[in-house]
Amino acid sequence: MHKIAQIAFSGPSGAADLCAALSIAGQRAGVPQSLAFWGTESSPPDRIARCESAGIAVAKLPKSRGFDAAGQRAIKNWTAENRNADAIVLHYPAALLPVWRSLRGGPRPKIVMMEHHPNALKRLHEWLLSALAFILGDGVVYNTESYRNQVQRRLGPLFRARRTTIINNGLDLNRYRRPTAADHAAREFYTIGMSGRMMPVKDYRTLLLAFARLSKNNSHPQARLELAGDGPMRNELEALARKLDIAGQVTFLGLLPQDDLIQRMWQWDVFCLSTNGETQSLALMEAMACGLPCLSTNVSGVKEVISHGQNGLLVEPGDVEAMSQAMARLVCPGERNILAQAALKTVESRFSATAMWLNYSNYLEIL
Repeated sequence: MHKIAQIAFSGPSGAADLCAALSIAGQRAGVPQSLAFWGTESSPPDRIARCESAGIAVAKLPKSRGFDAAGQRAIKNWTAENRNADAIVLHYPAALLPVWRSLRGGPRPKIVMMEHHPNALKRLHEWLLSALAFILGDGVVYNTESYRNQVQRRLGPLFRARRTTIINNGLDLNRYRRPTAADHAAREFYTIGMSGRMMPVKDYRTLLLAFARLSKNNSHPQARLELAGDGPMRNELEALARKLDIAGQVTFLGLLPQDDLIQRMWQWDVFCLSTNGETQSLALMEAMACGLPCLSTNVSGVKEVISHGQNGLLVEPGDVEAMSQAMARLVCPGERNILAQAALKTVESRFSATAMWLNYSNYLEIL
């Protein structure tokens, strides 16, 4: 391969961070990358800087909400400029139609769509794009077998299994490696952290209720909860923290630049991902790469990463008591250390950006 082009949503999303990690890994492997961030939100400067420092050509393309003629032209023009690529990988399904239109007629790169959005949250037009990927494109990548099976059941005869593959998400692990000094930092509090967009699919309500039970227990008066992220439910969650009388122990950090978030995670004792469903959680993998013991819910996109009692703890969705008990269990430093070491081994063996790029490279070669 002589060149790969990739498109991702511009905002602070895990899919865009994954796209950046994949591009950087490909560039380091000697395959030039061209990258476009397209959308209604600004791209985080640190993400752009990482890509550009790796020698990647990065375009920041504007888009307005709804049908946007100027935004459509921008992505079509960028696609035309990258017509000489071997493949265009779409991490943002909304780009499928303008990319296909721009490439009609004559030889063109392969069009490959990466499915990131949880199936449970897809609206009708998003399911339509899942189907169109098989009609207009050449291949589709899924994170997990269970996710692909869900799509196959929904699309029925429109699904083309031979064009699909499973590729795990991957991280640039060096970014997350905890400094030795952070390993031995004195801990004044037992701090539980979670990062993610504050929206219904992330079950922050159960997390807050479970933490309230933990904090009311006289055995754990030093417990603290830190929530990194923002979203439409933030005001509601802040109100719930006040209602539960734990506002003084809960810190809403807001949306942090990725490097700042990583440094904050190094100060946490436990990472908790309370969620109703994922594709394959990058936030969870990032916490594991930071050397954190992880507690999460037993849902699709999580249980493919965490094995209960081996490299983390799982509780059933919405089970406040079980989550609170798991938090209490992880107060013990010895238990945390065992799970943290196992979590780190998991990401190193299965979820590196280098392995992700190798799998993409092999897939694109045989399409």
